[in-house]
Amino acid sequence: MKTNYDFIKNMIGLQGVEIISTNVNNGIFQVFATSSYNFAICPRCKRITQEVHDSRWQSVKHLPIWEMSTEIMLKKRRFICDCDPEHPFDERFEFLRKYQRQTVSLEKHIFMLTHKNTVKNAAELAGISEGKCQSIYNHYAESILEHRKPEPLRLLGIDDIARKKGHNYNTVVYNQETGNIVAIITGRKKGDVITYLKEWPEEVRLKIEAVSMDMSRGYCSSILECFPNAKPIIDRFHLAQSFHKCVDDARKHIQNRIRKEGKKGEVFKIRWALLKNVEDLKREEALWLTLACTKYPVIEQLHYIKEEFRELFKIRTKENAASFIEYFKDLIFENDIPELKAFCKTLDNWLPYILNYYDYPISNGPTEGNNHKVKNIKRRAYGYRNNHNFNIRVKLEFECA
Repeated sequence: MKTNYDFIKNMIGLQGVEIISTNVNNGIFQVFATSSYNFAICPRCKRITQEVHDSRWQSVKHLPIWEMSTEIMLKKRRFICDCDPEHPFDERFEFLRKYQRQTVSLEKHIFMLTHKNTVKNAAELAGISEGKCQSIYNHYAESILEHRKPEPLRLLGIDDIARKKGHNYNTVVYNQETGNIVAIITGRKKGDVITYLKEWPEEVRLKIEAVSMDMSRGYCSSILECFPNAKPIIDRFHLAQSFHKCVDDARKHIQNRIRKEGKKGEVFKIRWALLKNVEDLKREEALWLTLACTKYPVIEQLHYIKEEFRELFKIRTKENAASFIEYFKDLIFENDIPELKAFCKTLDNWLPYILNYYDYPISNGPTEGNNHKVKNIKRRAYGYRNNHNFNIRVKLEFECA
């Protein structure tokens, strides 16, 4: 019989226990065990004591054995030490965290399940409550994040992401050189961002050289105030997006003017053809665009100006970029298209930060890609009600990517 118990002891893989007996009850494999030691170390004075105050049986969940749920029926004793006889203390087991009713082995298994699944699915697979599953995940995730070595920060990207679309937003700061998340800030207002970033050590903030962003005044002000040596850089994608919106607004204006003639479709059909790169046009799109340019000279002007704007992204020096922007603004005023004149104001307002790109050629491309990954994490869980749980999940998944 002892040999069988030794075999079971090896199966459960727990150190410091002796098996007394086993039992199967309603499909649950129960292992009755007690400590291998007849003493305990006092947590107050660190001395050894053998005086037992009382004992009790406690059920502890463990990893399944032979495809059966397993419980360790553990005999837990309380000891008395001479340093404080009025306050007995529980003996400790290495395989059991304080105040927990499942072994560390099972918790690590649940953590891995949760890391690759939703909390709800992992809880169902492990046969525990969702709250307990989330608590276990948070414990081990926070432990991993706490032991993470701080990354040297030099180039950052900043953007907002919706926790609940149209209602709650977070600001996410990424390390442009590693792609890891540096911070998740609750809110996206200037005050929220500045309050958080100013908590960073001054030596860290002084080492930031550049931060890519969209055209947000709040983010720009936050960067200038919190990172004295950093250059804000307007993301090229957002700059092109802003220009394309102005081009499409001009197309809509033309479309509305010819609506009464019943020829709205002639301009409506060329929306994407007008915005696409000319070399990417399909045959049908090129035909529609050619016909529209023939009938409406303003469309031809729009297309020419849009293609000319692409030259900005081929320039490699700040001086040439500044000269091109001046030429491009003159081109817009020569063609006298009101919707594009609004874009000239955008260029004037953000010119220094647009040109900063040529000192630090970074963009929000990696940031937008990471935002997509964050959104997938949120969708996979059908949303998060608890912001703390959401932040831990996102940081850990980027850490382990």
